[in-house]
Amino acid sequence: MRKITLFITTLLLLSGCVTKMNIQQGNVIEQENYNKLHKGMTREEVTSLVGSPVMINTFRDNRVDYIYTNKPGYGKGEEMSFTLVFQRNRLTGISPLTRQEFGR
Repeated sequence: MRKITLFITTLLLLSGCVTKMNIQQGNVIEQENYNKLHKGMTREEVTSLVGSPVMINTFRDNRVDYIYTNKPGYGKGEEMSFTLVFQRNRLTGISPLTRQEFGR
């Protein structure tokens, strides 16, 4: 009986030691790099500044969406995104950077 009580107590103590991992997906978007974007940049310049896009629209090759989500193990997550539009390999449109919280 004593061994069972010790075993159950140990299990209960260890169950509180569970760690949840942070989950990050997409391109890490930094405000500083976003602010450096300007119309007239080539695709290569944009890619060197903010990285290769994770989401590529096969139906509209002139539009690129950058999305980043960060879901910490505990607390609220955050999603950041913006869209770029190209014409003849030059940046012609930049949407505002949006930030949204989700979760608890």
